[in-house]
Amino acid sequence: MILEPVGMYREMYRDQHGDLPSIADAVTRQTLPDHAEIIGYLNNAPAGFDVMESVKHLFEEGRWIPGGSSLNSDGVWVWRQDSIEYLAEQLLEIPAGFVNYVRANGYNPPAVDASDTFYDALLRYF
Repeated sequence: MILEPVGMYREMYRDQHGDLPSIADAVTRQTLPDHAEIIGYLNNAPAGFDVMESVKHLFEEGRWIPGGSSLNSDGVWVWRQDSIEYLAEQLLEIPAGFVNYVRANGYNPPAVDASDTFYDALLRYF
């Protein structure tokens, strides 16, 4: 099983995940008409792996995001808790495949089959 990342950038990891895009390359000028609903979807998906730590905010010096490296998933896509904050506050590109998937699900995250295979795929991004 492979989970597709949403709003995950190499700057979130220390010398890991060089395969992820840079957050600088994700900046866009386009706002989705249903941006608030997509952010709601990200917030409403079940937690996959909670982490009790704060991470430095990538845009605001001196600001920290509680539980930032915690992982969430809908069973197809994966994102970090801090990803939600960045996608909500910054004009960052959201993958079209994810947007289409969210819309097709009526902005309601499906239940996740929490198998060992799912957790192995999820923890690839920890």
